[in-house]
Amino acid sequence: MKIAASTGLAALSGYSFAQSFPFMAKKFEWLPTECADERYPMQLISGTFYSDNRPIAKVPAGKITNKGWGALGSIHIVGPTLKAVPERLDLSWFSFTEDQFFEGTIPLPQKAITALFEEGFKDTLTGTQETWTKIIVGMGLGGWTSVWLLGGRGIVREIARTQLNPTQLNWAWVLDNPAIERSAFIRKTLQSRLSKSEFDALEKHGPPASTWPRYAQRYRWRIDVAGMHAPLYMFLRSFNGERQGYDFARSPPGVLETVPKHIQITWLSNKGRKLLSEIHLDETEVYGALDQANAAASDMTTTLRIEFGARYQLSIVLESQATRIPLTRSRIKVSSLGG
Repeated sequence: MKIAASTGLAALSGYSFAQSFPFMAKKFEWLPTECADERYPMQLISGTFYSDNRPIAKVPAGKITNKGWGALGSIHIVGPTLKAVPERLDLSWFSFTEDQFFEGTIPLPQKAITALFEEGFKDTLTGTQETWTKIIVGMGLGGWTSVWLLGGRGIVREIARTQLNPTQLNWAWVLDNPAIERSAFIRKTLQSRLSKSEFDALEKHGPPASTWPRYAQRYRWRIDVAGMHAPLYMFLRSFNGERQGYDFARSPPGVLETVPKHIQITWLSNKGRKLLSEIHLDETEVYGALDQANAAASDMTTTLRIEFGARYQLSIVLESQATRIPLTRSRIKVSSLGG
């Protein structure tokens, strides 16, 4: 197990020759957007990307968001279509579950981001060349923030991560109405944004800000998908916000590192119908199992086995050389796509 550096992947660092000569810097077509975890609503107060110490794009601000960590949020199509690659992000936001403002600057690996824009990526389902089109800014508990690139078919890749400091800002940035008490507005917002079970858990335990850094944990593991139906495609969403698709015939997954949160698998049944299985892994269970399996795996052979059995039954087990851990708390839904 390892924890990624606070500024993102180690490979995403350094500065380009064009930074010393900004007039030579390449420009690309991209838009900024914001996000927050489904369980922890946030409101962006201000977010500005800079290149060569000049503002180049503003992140849409003012709306309450909790569509998902690494998910697409608000979009404002303003300003020039082509923009330089940012070198930093100035950010401030309000966390409703913590009743706290956060503010700070996030350095961005400009050289590596430029390379990613230049290279693009191949769609694993079609083999076509795709481009990155959005830069997502994520607001997490405890001031933790992540920045990702979003490309075609919803592929998301993390490019930076850091922790900002708590601060005191004018409450009017959130609600400019002195007739409504701050505590009442926060409670009403949480009740409207969360399920009853989520709100009750928050009331009982409070926001788990101290556990947020575990989303940066990386483990070496593989996935084995088998059973009475043939797997065709898989879309994997991780707890760190990254999302990736796989075609089992074209580009099956190799060694993975991010912790899986939501797995969608399309199967071809023995009768020629397409089936879709959606697996929501339990956070506490999957992290505990990975910790246990990796501690027992001297040869790093931890494998997540997903097997499709009779009557639409799926079994999910995490195995290493010395242990076998069924993941029984996963929520599973299987449906037919026809065919």
